[in-house]
Amino acid sequence: MFKGIKEWAFRRCLRRKIKTHKRTKGFFNFNTAKTVGLIFVYEPSVLQAIKELRAFLKTKRIHCKALSFYLNKEVPIELVDNRYIRYFGKHEVNWYGKCLSAEANVFIKQDFDILIDFSTKTNPVMHYLTMLSRAKMKLGRLSYPDHPYDFVLSDGMAAPNIFMKEVKHYLLTIDMKS
Repeated sequence: MFKGIKEWAFRRCLRRKIKTHKRTKGFFNFNTAKTVGLIFVYEPSVLQAIKELRAFLKTKRIHCKALSFYLNKEVPIELVDNRYIRYFGKHEVNWYGKCLSAEANVFIKQDFDILIDFSTKTNPVMHYLTMLSRAKMKLGRLSYPDHPYDFVLSDGMAAPNIFMKEVKHYLLTIDMKS
């Protein structure tokens, strides 16, 4: 019963926020994008894929920012050591999944050309961030009921490094001229 109340409160909050949400949609690839936002739930394998993708984006001269949500009580040392990754924990989320973190709210308001969500499971926090992001193009692996993504690449079961390779492949091969 509590789970149903929690989901109802989350959907109600999200619907209210979406009414005032302004976003300009667009379609970008790695040749046309200038900024990319990456969001993920912290896991060492995902962090490694994020590092590789960030290094690749740096070679393409694309400005990249990352936001991580960690589930432990303590901040993982790997996140503290990375100055380009902002992070917040489950203690900065209210009882139904709304982000209370200043880092998350700043990230949501940024105008990225592409937002890439590395989430593998449905998570209210990641759903909240993705739905309210002002990114022009949202890319992810999962298909939520209310479809926050403009481009879905995988079924969510692929390893993070495989998903990262798919992202690179498709966003390099898509031709923007046609």
